[in-house]
Amino acid sequence: MCGRTACNLKRETYCKATSYKDRKDTLYRQSEWHDLENGGHEFKQSNNIAPTDVTPILVAGEEFVGYPSRVLTPMVWGMIPPWHKGNFNDHGLSTNNCRIENLMASKLYSEPLNAGRRCIVICEGFYEWKTTEGPGKKKPYFIYTPQKNEISVYNKNDWESSQWSEKSGWCGPSLLKLAGIYNKWKSPNGDIYYNYSVVTMESNKKFSQIHHRMPAVLENEQIIEDWLDSRRVSASRAIAMLHPVENLSWHEVTNSVNNSRNKIDDCNKPASKIVNKSSTFMASWLAGKNKNNDSNEENQMRKKAKY
Repeated sequence: MCGRTACNLKRETYCKATSYKDRKDTLYRQSEWHDLENGGHEFKQSNNIAPTDVTPILVAGEEFVGYPSRVLTPMVWGMIPPWHKGNFNDHGLSTNNCRIENLMASKLYSEPLNAGRRCIVICEGFYEWKTTEGPGKKKPYFIYTPQKNEISVYNKNDWESSQWSEKSGWCGPSLLKLAGIYNKWKSPNGDIYYNYSVVTMESNKKFSQIHHRMPAVLENEQIIEDWLDSRRVSASRAIAMLHPVENLSWHEVTNSVNNSRNKIDDCNKPASKIVNKSSTFMASWLAGKNKNNDSNEENQMRKKAKY
């Protein structure tokens, strides 16, 4: 499954990091950012994105700009049922994920799927909770694409300082790209919301040590192109090409990510690299106290020696 992601970069960085080559072009081009209304809700950078938040989504450009391209546009995480008549986030269904096994038959997902509304959910990575020994005990992990050249996926500066050129494309860290389905919903007061769900499937043997289900990861340029091109690649063919990938990395993070309202940058950092502030304060306090005690004892000894 996929219930929390990290999207903590500038929109310009996402445009560069999703750059691509057109089939007839020898140079790279950046994805174009295209803002949507979404009822006044905007994308806000965070390392702790939760369902009903707005995130950048990669789509084919025909519907949004009227010509072939790749477009990044903000959408609400969680498919809103077309028949829903309330607020966008109070329909009561869990739609952040859509199971690949039910896509073709689902009342909610089959219509946008057959209409070619396939998208790519981009993020630095997603979180999953592994059940450990003891009742109700779970450890959170951050899952991401393996990085090259000792780049840290959780170091924001590595992303924002990386270079891009038409000849070389993006030279920075690699985003995680997940298969998604999107739709358009109109609220009772006339507001338009674009919304999406992440396609999930049974985990492979490697990832099953974390969780029994995983998102459908698009691991190379060909499958990315095929998933976006609904005019050339049918829905059934697109679903058939999805499979549980092996090429993923992960590390344990702290429980700070458990609360979706906690938006601190440390959420996706390895737990081993997070300094426990309370422990540091206690150690500092004890060191100061011991130093004062030592000074007092030394003063007492000086007084005794004097008399």
